[in-house]
Amino acid sequence: LLGDDKDMLEDLVAAAFNDGIRRAEEVSSEKMGKLTAGMPMPPGMKFPF
Repeated sequence: LLGDDKDMLEDLVAAAFNDGIRRAEEVSSEKMGKLTAGMPMPPGMKFPF
């Protein structure tokens, strides 16, 4: 790989990784919201801890 290609590949991998983490957190939050919807909990309490 050339210098510029390596830098671009590193940026693409980092962006894909960060997007995957963000999407996993969204799905987790959505599923936990469904599971805890009927539970009486203090305002602002988030799952998982």
